[in-house]
Amino acid sequence: MKKSWKTSLAALLSLALLAPYLLTESGGFVALYHEDTKSWTVTDTPLDSLPPHDQALLRQGLPLQTQQDVTKAMEDFCS
Repeated sequence: MKKSWKTSLAALLSLALLAPYLLTESGGFVALYHEDTKSWTVTDTPLDSLPPHDQALLRQGLPLQTQQDVTKAMEDFCS
C-alpha cells in the first residue's frame, strides 16, 4: 500500500519531535496521527468550525506525549 504524503509528513514531524501522537487535520477534519501504529483517527469535527488560531495550530500539527494529553486536546478541540 502506497503511503500518502500526509502520513509521511506526520510521521516525520512526530519522530522529529519525539511525540507518539500528532493532532492535526486530514481532509478538513481534526485528526490524530498515532506514531506507534502509523494510523489515523479522523474525527467528525470540521476544521473550519474552529477559531482561526486553532485552525492554524492544527495545520502545523500539535505534538502530544501521553494519552492524557490526547484526551485533553480532543476535549478542547472537538467538543
